[in-house]
Amino acid sequence: MNFSPQDSGGAALLRKAVACLALFGSAFTCAADGAKGYIGVYGGGPLYQHADRNVNELKNSSFNEIIIWSVQVSASGDLNLNGEFPLTSGGVYVGNNTWPNFAADLVTLKQGSAKRITFSVGSSNANPSDFDHIKALVLAQGTGPDSALYRSFQALKRALPSVDAIDFDDESTYDASTMTQFGVMLGNLGFRVTMSPYVKADFWTSVVADINARRPGTVDGVHLQAYSGGARNSPCSGWNFGSVPVFPGLWSANATPPAVQAKMQAWKNECGITGGFMWLFDEFAGKAYNGQSATQAYALAISNGVGGSHPVDAKRVQAQSSDGTAITRGGIDGVGHAYSSNLLGSSVRWNGSTFPLGAANAGDGWYDTTIALPAGRYDTLKLLATGVQGNQAGQTFVINYTDGTSTTVTQSLSDWYSPQSHAGEAKAATMAYRNNADGTKDRRTFHLYGYAFAINGAKTVKSLTLPSNRNVVVLSFALSNAVAAQSAVLPGGANAGVLASTLAP
Repeated sequence: MNFSPQDSGGAALLRKAVACLALFGSAFTCAADGAKGYIGVYGGGPLYQHADRNVNELKNSSFNEIIIWSVQVSASGDLNLNGEFPLTSGGVYVGNNTWPNFAADLVTLKQGSAKRITFSVGSSNANPSDFDHIKALVLAQGTGPDSALYRSFQALKRALPSVDAIDFDDESTYDASTMTQFGVMLGNLGFRVTMSPYVKADFWTSVVADINARRPGTVDGVHLQAYSGGARNSPCSGWNFGSVPVFPGLWSANATPPAVQAKMQAWKNECGITGGFMWLFDEFAGKAYNGQSATQAYALAISNGVGGSHPVDAKRVQAQSSDGTAITRGGIDGVGHAYSSNLLGSSVRWNGSTFPLGAANAGDGWYDTTIALPAGRYDTLKLLATGVQGNQAGQTFVINYTDGTSTTVTQSLSDWYSPQSHAGEAKAATMAYRNNADGTKDRRTFHLYGYAFAINGAKTVKSLTLPSNRNVVVLSFALSNAVAAQSAVLPGGANAGVLASTLAP
């Protein structure tokens, strides 16, 4: 990575020094068999020094790719994490001599939100660099089973089967031929490969194409550095890898969770990114943000920003459809009608909060379920919701806290066509039509309503239980504090979310 970090994983983490420029991805749970949609975080020492607190913090976050940085490759082909954790020697795994619990910690991480563990190779500004060594080794020995590189990474794969992918962070060598051979070798060993560029887009796009031409599917993601030396980078311009998704990354030193979500959502709206990453876990591990774990706040900021998919067991409906598109999932009311996503847009601003909306033509509305809320202390829960099939009087919403107690709110909801101005209800959006099942327009006026519930700000929220009623549908939520409302509910804030983000297991 192109920066000069503080020492949080050992003295070797200080090796990088470059000029830092000024910094200015449903929500989802992705499958483990591909990189599309990953929400990642890079980290050094805190990820391997057997700190239960750090392992549990990541396990219980929404990060589903953990990128362990940085694996050094010596002139002999031995591997070492940050100069303080020897991994292989002479083609044999020796990591147990330093951190014997490392393999078990990786398994523990995958019992939580993590679906992929990636090792990042390179980023050294030493001369020769890690990729200088890789180049020399490939030229001298090739990449066959008897080569030092093959034996080292084979030993790594056998000793640490939880490691899924190898990330390339070459920032000085840029030798396409040997990097391609190295990538194909890793694919043959069972690793996926990702890239971590910040300059030389033509070089990286060519290498990705060459590796995948030789071994299709090997490179399945690109971690684009959009901070420090890459601060001017955008996944929407100049970094086209075809079908390989680009996940832009931001640096916590220069971006709060609200700023991260706003940037990710802007990229999502511009070019449809499906994931992103944070640099650097070492800097926010164990810290809090607005009453919740900073790790969770950053993970949710990315997931809320990029939108996403939903667990198969969620009770959800197709609340929106794009104009002219047939509604095949029953619509918001169960009989084939939906809000127009062309009218609603990607978010709704109401009562001081920006509410991101789920993708059109999908399950983007919820009913009769329990929604996990980002842990924190807030005094207000806001919802975008509506009644369908008539007005829905006296509905019960239950806000659950981590100490086992709850707050119960009784609220009446108007039908989306016939507002009743119930107490505690306001029109958050008014639309000139809704969409019919065949894609045509029903040109009457329809509404989406906003509700603000007072909750116990002295307690940590855990979840929201919706009314047991198919005809009460919720599209989005926001949590805020009266004192901190200005910062807590900024557009794209970490505490505002498409409900998909809260339903991920």
